[in-house]
Amino acid sequence: MIVADWLHGQARRCPLATALIAPGGEVISYGALDERVAGLQLRLRGARVEPGDRVLALLPSGTALVELLHAVARAGAVLAPLEPRSTSAEALQAASLIRPRVVLAAPAAEAVAVAVARAHGARLWCGDPDGAALDDAPAKRDDAVAEPRLDLDAPHTIVFTSGTTGRPRGIVLSAGNHLASARASAERLGVRADDRWLACLPLHHVGGLAVLLRAAISGSAVLLQRGFAPEAVVRALRTDGVTQLSLVPTALRRLLATPYAEPCALRVLLLGGARAEHELVGEARRRGWPVAPTYGLTETCSQVATARPDEPLPEAGFVGAPLAGTHVRIVRDDGSGAAPGEPGDIEVSGPTVARGVLGDDGTLRPLASDGWLRTADRGALDANGALIVLGRRDDVIVSGGENVAPEEVEGVLLAHPAVADAGVAGVADAEWGHVVCAWIVPRPGVAPSLEEVRRACAGRLARHKLPRRLVLVDALPRTTSGKLQRRALVASLDERLPTV
Repeated sequence: MIVADWLHGQARRCPLATALIAPGGEVISYGALDERVAGLQLRLRGARVEPGDRVLALLPSGTALVELLHAVARAGAVLAPLEPRSTSAEALQAASLIRPRVVLAAPAAEAVAVAVARAHGARLWCGDPDGAALDDAPAKRDDAVAEPRLDLDAPHTIVFTSGTTGRPRGIVLSAGNHLASARASAERLGVRADDRWLACLPLHHVGGLAVLLRAAISGSAVLLQRGFAPEAVVRALRTDGVTQLSLVPTALRRLLATPYAEPCALRVLLLGGARAEHELVGEARRRGWPVAPTYGLTETCSQVATARPDEPLPEAGFVGAPLAGTHVRIVRDDGSGAAPGEPGDIEVSGPTVARGVLGDDGTLRPLASDGWLRTADRGALDANGALIVLGRRDDVIVSGGENVAPEEVEGVLLAHPAVADAGVAGVADAEWGHVVCAWIVPRPGVAPSLEEVRRACAGRLARHKLPRRLVLVDALPRTTSGKLQRRALVASLDERLPTV
């Protein structure tokens, strides 16, 4: 299905309305952004970018990447944004799936980009990350450019999963996936003419891209920041009229600890990317933050289920009903449907499920041959059809035959006054199969012992869930989207640590 380009449509309806406030403070209207994107589309044509070609970008969050997102789609090509600090090995691994026609990079990533371009015979551009992206591929301004259109069924973006439990996968999202996700999110959380999204999530992740595309679809403004910095977020909330904000739980925890942090005009704080501790959400809401816990994944173009900010949260992991058009079911290990309240594997179907995943040969492979996407997450549906997320299937620790959800243990640890951050994973053990190990970032001036941690948790966790090993660390390994890398925790473990 062919539709009018979203950005161009907004530029025609409201050319003077603010589309983007760049990291340097530049205010760009919809009309001006549309003109820039049109020029970049011409330069892509001059670079012989054809419909279906793939464009790899190693660019930081900034104006250039925003322009590229829209221009590549107008050219009928597919944008694959990568972490701009990727190593050569990481970028080459991703590029082996993408098979790019063009590689664009900021100066800091030039060496990596050169390696990728050489390996795939791709054309390369490096330059000012907030300047024109293809200055050495000029095209005449009077070249004919048809009214921009989007094919909702065609691939639009390739987004790589964070790879916390294995090799990253290239997920192919269509324009239709993005449109369905934007409409369903707006239906659940509302949209207003004066909405202003604060975008501080990485733009190479689906959560960051979703903010840019939803704003273009709805005609709202985006205040773009280079990344998450609590003080910068607080300033934006106080002075820039921010009404919507997307964060991961670790970022919310840091924000709440920042002096003078207040929600101000904020009406929605979408909290996702990882299972949020019940205590964290409760504290934020008590302090007036309009937290909307959400569950989603790259393969579903972000949101699957979201609780409204005013919706009660009866238990940990509660994320509300599935969004409009999205269907969720819980299945047992034998594939049969689970009863209400019974835990099992989460499966999803609907118009936001990705077109597919890139195979090793770069071709598109389906994710849900029977219409249902099998996620790696465990959950349950309550009697009203609302979703409770229990955690990742692979993260469950089986100790002495008992199942332990690491997120539950982390939530209890984080409530301890001596704990600034915590991660939990299972460690192989000859007697128990696996034991619960906790990695703790202590607050300044304190160093809790294993015995102290177990005593503090004893009243809130069953005995088999209590940590049997403890590691004190300066920081936890996390992805740029804030997800805990449990495999990295286990790999760093000193086997001489005591077990109780």
